[in-house]
Amino acid sequence: MKIPKTAEQRVDEMRRPPSLANWVRLNDRRRDETALRISKFVLAKPRHALAQVYRLLADYVTLGVSAATTRSGIDLILNPLVRKLGHEIATALIPWLDKNEIKGLRAFDGMIERYPIGRNIMIPVRPTFVYNRGGKLTPVFIIGWSANALNGFQKRLLATMIQQAILTQEDFEGSDALVLFTPRLSFSKSAREVREMWVSKTWPLSDDELRTQFNCYGNALDDAVMIILKELAARGDTP
Repeated sequence: MKIPKTAEQRVDEMRRPPSLANWVRLNDRRRDETALRISKFVLAKPRHALAQVYRLLADYVTLGVSAATTRSGIDLILNPLVRKLGHEIATALIPWLDKNEIKGLRAFDGMIERYPIGRNIMIPVRPTFVYNRGGKLTPVFIIGWSANALNGFQKRLLATMIQQAILTQEDFEGSDALVLFTPRLSFSKSAREVREMWVSKTWPLSDDELRTQFNCYGNALDDAVMIILKELAARGDTP
């Protein structure tokens, strides 16, 4: 029998979030709003993960597998929702990748940098793939959410984290990084478009703003424990 996790254990998992994008989405300049977002995320039912889809798309550009093989791989994903979303994302993104003649570099396959923000919190900064753009190594981050759910501040936070974790490395000196969003078109339940966000064109947070936000997130984690305890008690769940 699986033992239910305590509120503290659930929140502690947020010290090791699965992805940079998901962590960024939890952040707000206000501590109380950040705590509320964390608590809602922790208390929600298990969410679908798009990691399998991103892996298949990375293989498409780095290994040179065919589009048909990529789509066949998506067909093999067991979760029906992830399978559906995967086809939506691939249908929009594969033509875009072909049009821009993007070919990934296998040497950076699986690259990940863990960015410590204090209080034993580590944020994984993991490009989907890296490609050569005009002689410069360019990391690409695919965010396949159905809606472009990041606000202006969160996009600045995302760009700043990528800049500091990846673009400060010697191999990426003078490089840029690209974030690809694939939101659904307005009034459509499946058709998507590709939206680009270049890190160099995104106003970064200052060092003071970044430190303030890291402190905000750490404090909000503590606050979220009480919010979760109250919600679990209201549900009649064992905390």
